[in-house]
Amino acid sequence: NLAIGHPCVLSGLSETKRLIGLISGIEDEEDQNFQRALKFTWSNFKFHSFLDVDSHKVERSINGIYEKLMVHSDVSKAGSWRRLTAEFLNSPLPNTEGTKTDAHYGILSLLLLLSGCPSNTEFTERPRLKEAEPEDSFDWGKYLMEGEDVDIGPFPDTPEWSEDESEEDDSQQPISREDSGIQLDRTPQEDQDNGKAVPVTWTVGEPDARAWLERHVVTPYWVAHAPRFPHSLHLHSNLLNVWDQHLYNTDPLYLPEEKAFVTETQVIRETLWLFSGVKRHFIFQHHEGKVSVRNDVVVTHLTSDCLRSVLENIAAYGQAVCRLQSFIDEVTGYSSDPGPPGSSSRKGSDPPFRTYQAFVWALNKYFTSFKQELTTIEKELVCNDETVTLFGVLERLSPHLAQIKVLHKVFCTGVAEVPPATTNVVRASHLLNTLYKAIIEYDSVGEASEQTVALLFSLWTETVRPYLEIVDEWIVHGHLFDPAKEFIIQRNKDVPVNHRDFWHATYTLYSVSETVENEEKLSDAASGSSGGEQGCSNRQLTMVSFLKPVLKQIIMAGKSMQLLKNLHSKEAEQCWFADADRKSLYTLFLESVQSRLCSQDESPMDCTAAQQATKRSLIRMQSIISQHLEMDDMHDPLLAINFARLYLEQSDFLERFSGEDFIVDRSSQSVTCQSFELTLRSCLYPHIERRYIECCGNLMKTLKKDYKLLEYLQAMRNYFLLEAGDTMYDFYTAIFDKVQEKESWQQPSFLNVQLQEAVGQRNLEDSSRLSVLLETLDHTKKKHPVNNLEVLTLSYKVPWPVDIVISSECQKIYNQVFLLLLQIKWAKYSLDTLRFSGKSRDHKAGAEEMNAKEPLNQQIHRMCLLRVKLMHFVNSLHNYIMTRILHSTGLEFQHQVQEAKDLDQLIKIHYRYLATIHDRCLLREKVSFVKEAIMKVLNLVLIFSDRWQAGAWKIESIDKMESDFKNCHMFLVTILNKAVCRGSFPHLESLALSLMAGFEQC
Repeated sequence: NLAIGHPCVLSGLSETKRLIGLISGIEDEEDQNFQRALKFTWSNFKFHSFLDVDSHKVERSINGIYEKLMVHSDVSKAGSWRRLTAEFLNSPLPNTEGTKTDAHYGILSLLLLLSGCPSNTEFTERPRLKEAEPEDSFDWGKYLMEGEDVDIGPFPDTPEWSEDESEEDDSQQPISREDSGIQLDRTPQEDQDNGKAVPVTWTVGEPDARAWLERHVVTPYWVAHAPRFPHSLHLHSNLLNVWDQHLYNTDPLYLPEEKAFVTETQVIRETLWLFSGVKRHFIFQHHEGKVSVRNDVVVTHLTSDCLRSVLENIAAYGQAVCRLQSFIDEVTGYSSDPGPPGSSSRKGSDPPFRTYQAFVWALNKYFTSFKQELTTIEKELVCNDETVTLFGVLERLSPHLAQIKVLHKVFCTGVAEVPPATTNVVRASHLLNTLYKAIIEYDSVGEASEQTVALLFSLWTETVRPYLEIVDEWIVHGHLFDPAKEFIIQRNKDVPVNHRDFWHATYTLYSVSETVENEEKLSDAASGSSGGEQGCSNRQLTMVSFLKPVLKQIIMAGKSMQLLKNLHSKEAEQCWFADADRKSLYTLFLESVQSRLCSQDESPMDCTAAQQATKRSLIRMQSIISQHLEMDDMHDPLLAINFARLYLEQSDFLERFSGEDFIVDRSSQSVTCQSFELTLRSCLYPHIERRYIECCGNLMKTLKKDYKLLEYLQAMRNYFLLEAGDTMYDFYTAIFDKVQEKESWQQPSFLNVQLQEAVGQRNLEDSSRLSVLLETLDHTKKKHPVNNLEVLTLSYKVPWPVDIVISSECQKIYNQVFLLLLQIKWAKYSLDTLRFSGKSRDHKAGAEEMNAKEPLNQQIHRMCLLRVKLMHFVNSLHNYIMTRILHSTGLEFQHQVQEAKDLDQLIKIHYRYLATIHDRCLLREKVSFVKEAIMKVLNLVLIFSDRWQAGAWKIESIDKMESDFKNCHMFLVTILNKAVCRGSFPHLESLALSLMAGFEQC
């Protein structure tokens, strides 16, 4: 609210005009554009209130520019940008207190807004020289001592004596650091005089630096005839001399040997170096991978045997450490041993596969923490603030040494004992199985091995990562990425995805035997679900134990996803779009494990209440278990408590077990499983199951909706099983009419034209897919009229990928059933088309021969009765096949197809359906004698029909037909009744009853 003529206002107005002129470039203040800019700017300065700068937004802008520079590979510019902005934010501003204030961010925001495109700007950082602070050269001593007379003595250049320094030097001299650290008593004066430090001046970088270190820092105890170190004369510090004197006095043949004396501190340090992986020692010796102890090394306060027993135990652990470290170096391609130039430390040309790399990574993480502990101990040893003994160090390292023993055992069993020429899949499977079994073994011990189980579980979770990544890549993207061939499922690259054998011959499942020397390769003809079971009957196969419960789901999901990817379905595209926000299978597994392990982290009150509830449940469960054990005359309270703890791992087990009608199933998983298997069941398997349901559901939806799978299955039943009765009736009656008219019908052109005319009237698409083929008959077999139809073969062109379900083998079974139905239809058609008129007048010659023996009417009556009997037989067989078998089985098949979860299940349902109708139509080799009897009757029907129409009858032929039919009829009725009474073929009951009704008792 200042007046216009106020000096501040005038100064601001002039500065505003100057700002406008610099930015716009307009120099004429009377210009219209200049006046508009002035009004706008001055209005904003007077009335606009600017918001405070957003520091988070500025930080995001700074980080965004840094990432953009890194993407453009401007590493130097990015480094300068990051360093200069950070330096500015952390530097104080004039008239501003503190760092990273609003003023800092305001200036940076202004600079960012004024900047154009930092990534396209050429920038070279110029070195900035900081102004050196002026030194105070004023001689304050001379100024303060001015006018004072000071006697500086005859030697003015000698530095002044400090009493504090002399006292400090005296306090540092009493004890030498070369003492063993066990005794604190002082040695005689002559020993102390020998141990006085010699003042030495030494500068880093001198050529004789190593010689100075060897002479003044470390006593060269590793050289021959090393000088004896000073030590205490206390009895406990000279136990070796006492023991040697005792042996000399008691054993006349005792001869003292030359010994290399070391201190306990030196033994501790070499022990720490051995555990750290160092291979060059004095006390311990390495030879061909084994660690041994020198025989002549002694300490003054222990006997030789005592020291040797301790050091041999240390050497055993050191050998395990060195063996594990050598394996780590071999896999990582690093070796501590110097080699010739250009030589590689890794044996062989192939790099180690990912499972071994993950295992080594887990081992290396453990050894990193172990070496940190060793470094801490060595620092304490160097500081010498406290007494450090070998026993104390081993006691402190005992948990680590126990874990190293377990790790070495796992390494020997899972890696070292595998033959060198073994394939990667066997190596990886065996290593994972070894870790899995070790966890189960130690987990069964209980609380005594919690640390070991935790170590092995962390090792297993790291080692299993490549396997889970392979599974995740396969079931999510449909790509089995396994360059080293370490996964138990291998892709057969000879079979493309769009091949009809893709589902059955694309992948091979490997099973590894317990001896690790043999390898079984099982083709997943049933999609990998049944091959392993068949192999296990002959030899115990391990595969990968933790994947066994979900192996089928993994195979199904992987193949389904690969097929979806090749089909370019919408469901697969949706999965790819959502992949950016998706967590990997390994990440989900770790999160589930973490949530399971941290589920007990509750508030103290909740934990107390939960502990009390668990205690009450444990007491109650113990009483229940005790009662069940007493039923078996067992009284073991400890066994009851352990069983109670095991059962309580499942929340709902108490309710089910306390029921009166509950029976203990010792083979059930709820009784025999351990907590590690429960962890896998709750943390890993659900994620695989969920992905399996999603992938297979999407594939089934795509096949049914986009590729008309159900329509093709219905077409197979319509034409091969004659469910489309009107369509196929037009086709096969044309053939039967040709046969009755004694015309040639075995012509592919005639058959295909009739089929196209019959099908094309109702379904034009199917007419282009259907065709009839003619095959040659086997002339070695006895030829009957009913066998003439066996040359027919119906073919239906099934497109990919539906031909995975409706394969050529399936069409062969369809054709067998189709041929049987065609033969029955032929016999039925032949009987149905017979006429009674004119039989007594048209064939006089035959009638005269009949009259010679019996009246004509009686002969005609016998023929009609035989026709009715044959018609009853054929109709019974026809009704049984078409209704009891095909129709009812087809309804069950349609219901099962709708409920199929995956393509493999659908293929099995289809195969089972075909096998069922094949068996129930009596086409199986086992009941071929029944089919032969039926074929005899059908052949008899065709002969009867032919003679009926020809009128060439003889009394002997009628008698023979009646006799043959009666024998076949009686045989079939007897066989079918026995089968029904046994209950082995319940579906034959209706046929047996129908044939019994038409059977005449002799």
